[in-house]
Amino acid sequence: MTAKGTWDPLKELMTVQKRMNQLFESALARTDFGTQDEFDTWTPVCDAYETPEAVVLCLELPGLRQEMIDLRLEGDELVVSGERKMDQGAPGEHFHRVERSYGKFSRRFRVPSTVERGSVRASYRDGVLRVTLPNGEPRRDDSVRVTIQ
Repeated sequence: MTAKGTWDPLKELMTVQKRMNQLFESALARTDFGTQDEFDTWTPVCDAYETPEAVVLCLELPGLRQEMIDLRLEGDELVVSGERKMDQGAPGEHFHRVERSYGKFSRRFRVPSTVERGSVRASYRDGVLRVTLPNGEPRRDDSVRVTIQ
């Protein structure tokens, strides 16, 4: 209640949000990200679209080198996985804020049975992995590793 006797639910909600932010920031500041399993995974974001010729996936993977990314077709799924390690910095450095995600990641995408498995192309530029899955004949169930160019 305010001095005038009216209750402002939005103000109360904003106060709760501020307190929660402070709680998380103080807890994360004391966390050793290199040893905590619950902070050891993340999920890259992806845009997916279809053209008359193919299905295209674009995943954001900033800060990774191409050789750190594993890309494969397993059955009816495209699997993208890898790991982004956190730079621990020099002795005496202490992080005040860590907002980027680190650790292992894995994304699985169901692909149409008509994807031409032998013609899948992938490129990695400017932190974006682009995977093109061309339309073709119905697939077999074997596993295929995709080379990133």
